[in-house]
Amino acid sequence: MYSNQGGRSIRITGIGLILFAVVLLTAAQLIIKTRLNEHGPIPLAGVDLLHYLTIVILDVRLVGGFAMLAVAALGWYAGISRVPLSVAFPAAALAYPLIFVGAIVFLREDFSWLRLAGNILIVGGILLATSDQ
Repeated sequence: MYSNQGGRSIRITGIGLILFAVVLLTAAQLIIKTRLNEHGPIPLAGVDLLHYLTIVILDVRLVGGFAMLAVAALGWYAGISRVPLSVAFPAAALAYPLIFVGAIVFLREDFSWLRLAGNILIVGGILLATSDQ
């Protein structure tokens, strides 16, 4: 399945698709969070929930964020069809540091040295998990 017949090209394409999916997922999450911040917390019951859903269904940017999630999923599946899951899944963890940075830059969330250290460890783990050695 992952033979050398054009294997390098297939693998590079797969990793590119996975990275595309991770970046798109990150952007979608930031857009969705921004819109949910605008609409307030999701009510968990009854008429309030139905009213809230009616409002968010009409929010074009929120629906666009959901559409981005769908495209990211397609990119992810196209990517994992080309590379081993044991390589792809650690690469998906890049979403954590990307969202960390995006949340600080775009959502003005608080910076934390402890969170930065955790994200550096995540990147180090990704590098270890995806290395060929």
